[in-house]
Amino acid sequence: MRRQHCELLLAAACCIGVPWTPGLRADDPAARDRAAYVGTWRAVTIEADGTAQPARERNIVVVNREDGAWTMTIDGREASSGTSTIDPLATPPEIDIEITTGDGAGSKLLGIYELEPKRRRLCFRGAADWRPREFATAQGSKAVLVTFERE
Repeated sequence: MRRQHCELLLAAACCIGVPWTPGLRADDPAARDRAAYVGTWRAVTIEADGTAQPARERNIVVVNREDGAWTMTIDGREASSGTSTIDPLATPPEIDIEITTGDGAGSKLLGIYELEPKRRRLCFRGAADWRPREFATAQGSKAVLVTFERE
């Protein structure tokens, strides 16, 4: 996979923001996951098409706000922003990412996510492709797996 294509996919993956909806109950799984995403996250590992990518060579940071908006910077440059929707009740939990501005604007990605207090993982593919069902990539899969740590 070409480096530029990987960076575009990574940019989208890093930009996970979960739309906030007024009136959700505190015991609602979507509300729980939305609240857990809020904050600043740094990409620490990236794997694309079965090949590890040098995440630490780039300073990739995503800021997720309570209203679900997200902004991603790469090496201090605002790269893209957008929205996403989640289904925390799917197995594994699913995420659809829409890039609305910047690199990849107009793109949609289908993915799955795993969320812990200080770490999250995302595995995704382009919307024209199938949604991953596991947190893994293989050569030719067009899948990207990114691990983030909370700052």
